[in-house]
Amino acid sequence: MKRLLILPGLYFLFLVPLCAQRYDKEGKAWLDSCPDPAALNVTGIWSGAAWGKISLSQGDNSRKIVGSGDGWEISGVVSGNSVCLLFLHQDKVVYSAKLTADGSARLTGSYTKGLLTDGRKSTPMQLAK
Repeated sequence: MKRLLILPGLYFLFLVPLCAQRYDKEGKAWLDSCPDPAALNVTGIWSGAAWGKISLSQGDNSRKIVGSGDGWEISGVVSGNSVCLLFLHQDKVVYSAKLTADGSARLTGSYTKGLLTDGRKSTPMQLAK
């Protein structure tokens, strides 16, 4: 009986805050916080140990990135030599990542559930082309 009472509480504690971060509102605002002109193009197939293969596409002279990988829809921007990515499910932000180019074939940085902000715990992430 106690388990039945705890599960709804856990749902609201952990899932509702994540579901509240929608791509069209908080997600786009987070991407706008990466404002620099693009200094690189990340089009291609990238792979990471925990992420599998990720396909990214960036238009010529564009900052905008679209992609997919391992069941995720990916939206992002290139800001200088950095990449800001949102991993989406049904237009909700599930993960976000900020990565910096380390040469032409490696992106290194971190990711977190929800939106990556200062002071929020994150996990190292590396993608290779």
